[in-house]
Amino acid sequence: MKALVDLVPVLLFFAAFKLFDIYTATAVAIVTTVLQIIYLKHRDGKVAPMQWVTLGIIVVFGGATLLTHDETFIKWKPTLLYWAFASALGVGQFILKKSPIKVVMGAQLKLPEPVWGQVNISWMLFFTVLGCLNLWVANHFDTADWVSFKVFGCTALTLVFVVIQALLLAKHMQPTDTTTAENAMPSPPLDNATHAETETAITSERLSALLQARLNPTQLEVIDESASHAGHVGANESGSGTHFRVKIASPLFTGLRPVAQHRLVYDAVGSLMTQGLHALAIEVL
Repeated sequence: MKALVDLVPVLLFFAAFKLFDIYTATAVAIVTTVLQIIYLKHRDGKVAPMQWVTLGIIVVFGGATLLTHDETFIKWKPTLLYWAFASALGVGQFILKKSPIKVVMGAQLKLPEPVWGQVNISWMLFFTVLGCLNLWVANHFDTADWVSFKVFGCTALTLVFVVIQALLLAKHMQPTDTTTAENAMPSPPLDNATHAETETAITSERLSALLQARLNPTQLEVIDESASHAGHVGANESGSGTHFRVKIASPLFTGLRPVAQHRLVYDAVGSLMTQGLHALAIEVL
């Protein structure tokens, strides 16, 4: 569904160009991108930063094309967008020391940490080259050829890149946990003997330290609710260290759906699930 929503402005741009001209197509692209942002805001309650960047670029350069009646501006738009993507990946990788690709895909794909860095750099280079290639086509071919390249050529190159990358990454992929519950993620029940052997004094402070290290939260509260679950599955005699509630806000959650946000939290403390932590209720602030 998301892919379809992202493709609508591109497909309507192509249709308008074929039926009318580049200026009508540009106007259509601006209007459909604005409507796309409105739809995403209504559906998800927020819009990812890069989608705002996309809107800004199409409004500025599309508007310049319409005002000056010069198609050069709209031809620069894909290049600036690709370079904006590359810059965001580069800032995350080399300045913030985090992989933006991992933030987006980490909930669905398990890879060793060094490999995430390689994936991030490969996408950064790909977007940089794609931006340069768009300019080359725009400067060496007519507008009709450029439109076809923008709509179909860039899409095809991206798909080929994704397939090649998937083949290269297959040997590094690790099994993923398929738990999908959003509000509570219990571990398998432990019998008393196993519980006694594996429990290692899980505390709110211990969970907080793991979440601080992995998610850099701007707000964080960890509450031990174990006592209120006495007699339930997974509870222990001490009445502590088994059931927790986490209230958290983190910049890493930006643009993610609730399930993916909860998965990041779960991954951060997942090592404790075999040590006595039974359930985690998550509230994203």
